Formats: sequence, C-alpha cells, structure tokens
Amino acid sequence: MRDAVRELVRLSGWVVPQGIPEMPWDDSLGLVGIRFPADYREFIETFGSGEVRGDLGVLDPLPRPGGVTANGGMAAMVRRTAEDIGPQFRAMREESSDLCPYRIYPEAGGLLAWAGNYNGDFCFWLTEAEDPDRWPVVVWRRGRFPDAWSRHDMGMAEFLLLVIAGEDGELGDLAFQNSSAPVWVPELHAP
Repeated sequence: MRDAVRELVRLSGWVVPQGIPEMPWDDSLGLVGIRFPADYREFIETFGSGEVRGDLGVLDPLPRPGGVTANGGMAAMVRRTAEDIGPQFRAMREESSDLCPYRIYPEAGGLLAWAGNYNGDFCFWLTEAEDPDRWPVVVWRRGRFPDAWSRHDMGMAEFLLLVIAGEDGELGDLAFQNSSAPVWVPELHAP
C-alpha cells in the first residue's frame, strides 16, 4: 500500500471492509482509453465509495446494485467528465481562457474529474503525462473567479491528505476541514 493511502487509513481509523469488488483495472486502457493512477486504484480498493468529511465525494467506478458492472462503472466515470460536466467547462474556455485554461477529457491532456463536493467544486487529474502516476491534481472552486483554479503537483491520495490536514486555507471548503464528521464517510448501498 502506498504511504499516502496508508496515512489516510490511519487518519480515518478505517477498517478495510470485506466485499469491495475487484476491479478490472488492467482492462481500463481498452475500455475507456486511460489507465487510472495507482494511488487512486489503491484508494478505491481500500475505501470503496464515499466522501471525505461527508462532503467531498470521490468518484468511483465500482459496480452498483441494479446492474452497473465494473466495466460500466469505469465508462460512466469517464463519461461524467466527457459528457456531463465537460461541455460546461468547454463553454467556459470558449468564452475566455481565464475562465477555463485547460482542455477537458477526452481532449488530449485534458482534465478528468475524480471528485466533487456539494458546493459544485471539482477535483481533476491533468492527464498530460503518459504515466497516470504523474498526473497532477487540478481543482476548480466554483464562484472563485479569478482564482478558481489551482494546480497541485501530487497524486490524489497526497492531495486528500493536504485537504484533511487543513494546511492550505484555500482548500478549506472542499471537505469541511473543521467538521466533526469522520474523515471517511462510506456510501451505503441498498442490498
């Protein structure tokens, strides 16, 4: 287990549950055109689906009751950026590069969403590097123009540690740093 994921387990007091389905990570390149970063894969295999401090929801490709398979979950996760939120960010970029200075996946090197919160803020990977373990985190905080965007040259697990630690005041509202909510709030699935 990577150090950052291990530290998230320690901080959260998380006990890895039984029954998190195995993901076909090795198939992701053929299925959705990307490989997912190793820390993200470990995070999902350890924590499953849920939210940091009950607010910052980590997008996951896990199978869901009702028939969404792991493969379908990967496709849905990538489609969320490409088709759901992507058009809005592309429109912002077309209006002004100050509003959105990045390309959006599936554009080459574009942003791919991996988390969001109830305020409408998003965490992305900047997929410029061939190696997904070198993708930095880019955050868009809704309503913060002209300082809506910030880049963090670290993986998603390290970034979550930064958010939880509260050492970067600009990220304070991403996951309710001063909340008494548990560090990790798992998503509950109906049987």
